[in-house]
Amino acid sequence: MPPTIAPHKSPAIKVMARLMIVAIIVFVSVCAAAQFWRTDLNWIAIPLSSYLFGPGGVYVRCAYDLMGIALLGFAWAIYAATALAQRSTLASILFAAAGFALPIVAATELFRGTVYEDIAQLVHMLVAPATFLWLSLGMLLLSSRWQHDPRAKKGSRPGIALAWMVTFVLWFQVLVPGLPNGFWEKLAIALILLWLGWAALHLLRAVQPP
Repeated sequence: MPPTIAPHKSPAIKVMARLMIVAIIVFVSVCAAAQFWRTDLNWIAIPLSSYLFGPGGVYVRCAYDLMGIALLGFAWAIYAATALAQRSTLASILFAAAGFALPIVAATELFRGTVYEDIAQLVHMLVAPATFLWLSLGMLLLSSRWQHDPRAKKGSRPGIALAWMVTFVLWFQVLVPGLPNGFWEKLAIALILLWLGWAALHLLRAVQPP
């Protein structure tokens, strides 16, 4: 029989999982809508970060901030919900780092046209790729751990497949020059969100009585 989760942790894990689902819905809704209201931007060529500044940018920044908060809660929840032998502090740190990084990425766009623009862009160029790297590594690590977790191994194959797909897309974009940056970045983001949704549902299932 799979080991049970401490009763006092189950409600908090449920809250964090549902917060992640809400954050995904908000992020997808706002960022998808931005592709239509920003008619001045070519969605295939322009990365999502360009939508953080200009008309409607405040909504995109709020979506980034909400996802950052959700990732911080997710980092705790995956640790609490995973069986003791399969817990990974590193995976939680990677997701938490991404959670801290997303609001920073969003905030850097506020300095366009100011004396701090160059510094902000440097921070953006360092933090944004790091966020993708941290998420992809965290996804691979957690998915592999959940394949051996008594509570999470059922239905874990889609998670590991999605994690590898994200890694492939990210490295393909880096190694193959001349690709439309906007399309490939948004494809990676879509796959990451799909994985996070899958993981949130896994968390909800983990707190159900055996």
